[in-house]
Amino acid sequence: MGSKDLYIIQCSGTGDVKIGVSQDVGRRLKELQTGCPRYLKVLLVLKGRWDLERPFHNLLRQYGLMSRNTPGEWFIEEALVHLPDWVYEQLDLENQDWWRGR
Repeated sequence: MGSKDLYIIQCSGTGDVKIGVSQDVGRRLKELQTGCPRYLKVLLVLKGRWDLERPFHNLLRQYGLMSRNTPGEWFIEEALVHLPDWVYEQLDLENQDWWRGR
């Protein structure tokens, strides 16, 4: 079994973000996209850092940043700024508002 990677995926229209783990982030994106009517985009993949998923979920839940649109491992866009600086700095935010109006 290969190492699992931590990923952050963002949903268009709402800006909600999912933090999860997968051995194949591309395949996971396709699986999520199949069940989602909105476009999804990978913002970050941290290779081999599956161990960060639970601490990040706990941190963001502590701040009450869970999404009401997509319950579970989804958080509102503002949750991104509560991630550690070293993670936030690696996010693909070149077009930060890419998801608005999609």
